[in-house]
Parts: sequence; structure tokens; C-alpha cells
Amino acid sequence: MLRFFSMAAIVLAGLLMLECRSGRAVLAVSELPDYNKQSADHIIFLNFRITGKPGGNERVELASANVGDGKMKDISRPVHSPYQIKAVPRYKTSAIEREMVFEHPLLRNAEVSDPGGHIRQVEATASEGSLLVRLQQHAGLNQLELFSVSPESGTVKIYTLDFK
Repeated sequence: MLRFFSMAAIVLAGLLMLECRSGRAVLAVSELPDYNKQSADHIIFLNFRITGKPGGNERVELASANVGDGKMKDISRPVHSPYQIKAVPRYKTSAIEREMVFEHPLLRNAEVSDPGGHIRQVEATASEGSLLVRLQQHAGLNQLELFSVSPESGTVKIYTLDFK
């Protein structure tokens, strides 16, 4: 009987660990429909669907991926919310890994107007959201990791996209 309970505890612990594991996928950029072999520079557009609750309890899936010719311009905006998604490209070589920070799509600040005509910021929650990440393709790019950042849970990895 004791053996049964210890085995059940091991199975339950394994299931809980699977529930907390971050998602993972593989993407071949050169096989995307708009990939131009003649172009020297490519921008990768990744659209992620995010569901769940902020703080490491998110489920992430790659909804779509596109590629275009050209070089990226830095048009990032500062994020002031404590709930964020961080995207970190990883390289095989010693390239500089520049972290990108986005407002969390499940918990955002929205501007609303009250009956007196004043505009104020309120937190808007959602059960599903999308996140668009743009990356410059480099020869050494081999991974993109997504992290959920919240005051309660700190920084938790929620997704890994491998490039081949």
C-alpha cells in the first residue's frame, strides 16, 4: 500500500512539472513562404497567441510567422507596467543578446475617459492576447526565449522557439 502511494506521488509530481514546463517549437525561417534567397537581410515577424494568467501561468503558441526583406529600425517603446513579456534572442556565436520588453497582452494599461471628461489609466485584463515580435535574422540566431515578468513571480521562462 505504501508503495502505491509513493508511486502515485511520483506520478503527480511529474504531472505538476509538465504543467509548469514552458512551451517549445521549431521554425525554419528559410522555408517560410516570403523568404527571398537573393536578399542579404531578413526581418522575422512572429505572432504569438498567449492565454492563461500572467506570472508564469501562461500558455504560448506560435500563431504565425512571416519574413520580409530589409533591416529593422528600433521603434520599441518603453514599458512602465510591472507585468511584462521579455523576448531574448539567443545566438550560437558571441553576438550581443539584446532583450526586448513588451507590455503583457493579458494585463495592459488602457486609457479611459470618466463621465467628467478626464482621461485616466486603468488595468485591463484578458484571458487571451497576442504578441508580435520582430527580429533581424542573423547567421548565428538559433533561439528566441520568452519570459513572463510579474511582481508576484519574478521572471519565469514561458516559451522557447528554436530556429533551424
